[in-house]
Amino acid sequence: MNQKNYYDILGVSSKASAEEITAAKNALAKRYHPDANVQHGIDTTDKMQEILEAYRTLSDPAKRKSYDRALNGHHSVMRTFDLFDEEEQQEKDSGFVIYWKAANTLHEIISEGEPLFHKREAKGRLSALAIRALRPIVTLRTAQIPERYWHPDIMNWLLFTSYQHPNYTVTYLLALYDNHVKTDYSIVDRAKASKAAARYEHTVKKLIKR
Repeated sequence: MNQKNYYDILGVSSKASAEEITAAKNALAKRYHPDANVQHGIDTTDKMQEILEAYRTLSDPAKRKSYDRALNGHHSVMRTFDLFDEEEQQEKDSGFVIYWKAANTLHEIISEGEPLFHKREAKGRLSALAIRALRPIVTLRTAQIPERYWHPDIMNWLLFTSYQHPNYTVTYLLALYDNHVKTDYSIVDRAKASKAAARYEHTVKKLIKR
């Protein structure tokens, strides 16, 4: 199964303007918003999250620039990282992709658990999710990747860069990311990225304390 890129998800050209990207997101949101589909018994939550993830990257000039650079250079390579073929791919995994997959698994668990935090009747489900989260967390910690780098946007950037420079160590990749944020992000974008990473780290800790 080929993995769609963010442009495919929004149904726009890679040359699309910011206005076209926003218009596409709005049109898809109307179609796939869970509230608009619940009456038909269709759960479109995952689809909506996919749309918003694509929009968050493509609507941000700095993130889009980094994404385009990585996509243009490694589109054919990235298609091999299909999470739906995990068992078939597992023996072939090496390098940073192992940690990237662990982070993606963790993100899926966090996304499933976050809406349940304030529901008393969901305590058992949250406990089960916390147990599931332990394996990817151990993988990331064993690789000495601090929690502040576990946010999906950061792990995606690290993966792209690791394939540009396969000999780089994890420690050096993290240093490159920090430098990338300092040099390529505006003050406002740095603050947003830092806040998003901190919020995600807090959510992970909140889950595993269950």
